[in-house]
Amino acid sequence: MATYDKAHELARDLKLSDEYKEYQRARQELEKNEAAMSILKDYQAKRWEFEMDLFSGGEPDSAKKEALEKVSALVNMHGPVKRFIEAEARIMVVMTDIQKILTEALNLLDYR
Repeated sequence: MATYDKAHELARDLKLSDEYKEYQRARQELEKNEAAMSILKDYQAKRWEFEMDLFSGGEPDSAKKEALEKVSALVNMHGPVKRFIEAEARIMVVMTDIQKILTEALNLLDYR
């Protein structure tokens, strides 16, 4: 089907984008560093717990907030982890923008 062919073409184009190339560079640098990977995993786990509390309508307790703040400070001091998180955020913005473009073009969610 031509639609899927276009989706594969878009994926190939995305792989050539500056955002994706930077994401790949940051990821490769991160994967070479065990300590950096450990910091990233800890950060992601704590952020996930914090966000799940928020999404479920609750308020994260002070211990979770403090733990996330501490690991966030560590992330900001650790160049490879910070670069990866920033690069990941930029590629996710591109993906979100593409989804928004498609949603609007197809008039999806236009039932309000």
